[in-house]
Amino acid sequence: LFGLMTIGSPEHSEMEPNPDFLLLNELKVYIDGILGTNLELSMGMSDDFENAIKLGSTNVRVGSLIFGGRIYNAKV
Repeated sequence: LFGLMTIGSPEHSEMEPNPDFLLLNELKVYIDGILGTNLELSMGMSDDFENAIKLGSTNVRVGSLIFGGRIYNAKV
C-alpha cells in the first residue's frame, strides 16, 4: 500500500475544510498508526487542490487547470 486517493464530492468542493479530505486524512493517520507507514494522500483537483494541500495532500490532479477543460464529443 503506497497511498490513499479520493475525489471529493462536487458539493463539498467549495467547503473549507472539505469533509471528504478530512475523512481521508483521518483514515491515513489511523492506517499509518497501525502499519507504521507514512502513506501518501492523493486528493484535490483543479478546483479544490489548495484546500487539499492544506489538509495534507501529497498529490493533486490539475490537468484542467494546465491544459483546459476536456471537449467531449456529442453522442449521435
